[in-house]
Amino acid sequence: MSAVSFLICDPSPALQTFSQQLLEAYGFDAASIKTTGNPQAAAEIAASLRPDLLLTDWFAKESLSGIALHRAILASSPGCRLALLSQTQGPNQMEEAREAGALFLLTKPFTADALRGEMAKALDLLARSHSSIAQRVSAHALATVQPRPAVQIQLPRLPQYKPGDRVVYQNRTESVKNVILRRGELVVQLDGVPGMVEASKIARL
Repeated sequence: MSAVSFLICDPSPALQTFSQQLLEAYGFDAASIKTTGNPQAAAEIAASLRPDLLLTDWFAKESLSGIALHRAILASSPGCRLALLSQTQGPNQMEEAREAGALFLLTKPFTADALRGEMAKALDLLARSHSSIAQRVSAHALATVQPRPAVQIQLPRLPQYKPGDRVVYQNRTESVKNVILRRGELVVQLDGVPGMVEASKIARL
C-alpha cells in the first residue's frame, strides 16, 4: 500500500468510481483508495484506513454530515484533509467549508473536468506536506506532458465527450455543447436540442 490513503464517500457509485480512477491515474494504489456511499460506513472504514484526504458529499439530510464525518475522522487521523461536494452552495455552506478547512467545495452537477481540476489543486496542496504525494503529482505532470498509452486513464462507465464533438442522436448528427456529471451520470447538452441527454444515448461520429 502506498504511504498515503484516500476515502471517498458519495451516494453515487459512478462518482465513487470516477474519483477513484482519478487518483489511480496519479499512481496511487487501488488498495489505498476506499469508497462508500454512507457516512456511517465511512467512519468505520476511516478507523483502520487513517485517510490523508476525505472526499465526501455534504450529506445535508444524513445524521452524520460530511463535515461531521471529517471531524470524527480527525480524532484518529489528525492530518486528514477535507474536500466537499454538495447539491447546493450558499454563503453559509461556503463559510462552514472554510471553517472546516476544506480544500474545495464543488457544487453538483459539475463537469468531469471541474472535478479533475479541483482534485489536481488539492493534491498539489497536499504535496507540500506529503513527500509521497509530491512524487505522484510530479510523475503525473510529466505523464500529462508526455502521454503514453500505458498510463492513460480508462473510464468505461463515463464515456468521454467534449464541447464541439460531433455525435449521432436519434439518427441525427448533432454537436455537443456542454458535458456535465449530474448525480453520478454523464449527460450532455446538444446544440439545438432542449434539455440534457444521457451520454449512453449518443454515439460519437
